[in-house]
Amino acid sequence: MMREEENSVIDGSLFANALRIERTAAGVKPLRFTERQMQLYAKQDNYRIRSGCPAGVCLDFMSDTESVELAYLVEGSVRNWLYFDIWLDGVMKGSIGSPTVGEDLGRLTYTLDAAEKTGQKRRWTIYFPHSVVLTVLSLTLSDGASAEPAVPYKRNLLCLGDSITQGMDAQKPSSTYPVQLSRALGMNVLNQGVGGYIFDAGSLDEELPYRPDLITVAYGTNDWGRYGAMEEFRQQCAAFFAKAARLYEGIPIFVVTPLWRADQDQPRSIGTIEALADTIREICADYPDIRVIDGQRLIPQMPAMFGDAYLHPNDEGFMHMTLNLFRHIAGSGV
Repeated sequence: MMREEENSVIDGSLFANALRIERTAAGVKPLRFTERQMQLYAKQDNYRIRSGCPAGVCLDFMSDTESVELAYLVEGSVRNWLYFDIWLDGVMKGSIGSPTVGEDLGRLTYTLDAAEKTGQKRRWTIYFPHSVVLTVLSLTLSDGASAEPAVPYKRNLLCLGDSITQGMDAQKPSSTYPVQLSRALGMNVLNQGVGGYIFDAGSLDEELPYRPDLITVAYGTNDWGRYGAMEEFRQQCAAFFAKAARLYEGIPIFVVTPLWRADQDQPRSIGTIEALADTIREICADYPDIRVIDGQRLIPQMPAMFGDAYLHPNDEGFMHMTLNLFRHIAGSGV
């Protein structure tokens, strides 16, 4: 086995789709946000833990190894399951983990089948769970094997949003729409979705060290439950898009209005969810780089498409969402 000090994952060189890597006494923690953004989310505990989850992050490396063993420490969770998805040369090979976080052993092991042991370098991509906070302790390869970072894609996708963007309630981390969309488009992805979050101009960091070529924005369902009057929402939403348009001038932004939710016909003081979507459309109409996609048409309005039968898409629901988002983006001429 490789000695731990020889393993380049410890310095973070094999990670992809992470904004930065934080070294701790135990190992390394992949992060999706700047320090300034993390300080913002730390003001409320539910946002703090969600922003610490490595949604979209993966290990992405070329190696002649016949096996991988990943040791990790789980430090918090927002769902009760934990899975890692293993991809080899662009083909998914398995999803390994536990249906119960408390029973997880903190170790993943995967060995190639005999027919796959060619001795040649293959591209290994291991997507991390999107709903747990974890620290990577070590990555061990088979005897004599080496690893080097895979060549990243040439273009960058930035996904902004709430729990649906973060990936709830997919079981498999590579089933979330930011990961699926990035693979379909051939792009790196930075998933900055935070469960429960809303349109907030303060969440956009002017010093974000990641320059996107394409952006998706998907807030609104939490805003619908947050504000008592549409004008209050309009002010917050308008401030967000004014700042986004300034920071990302000339970059295509696709905005997804709220998806179907089981209670959307219940009256609220702010108005209907469709009225909230109309407000988003009105605000976005002022910006030539922004295109709005009707979220109500992305996923079949069937409880079976949602992990909680209510709001959060499951793996199948995200498949529909990704296919329809890809169709809109590919057909836009961007």
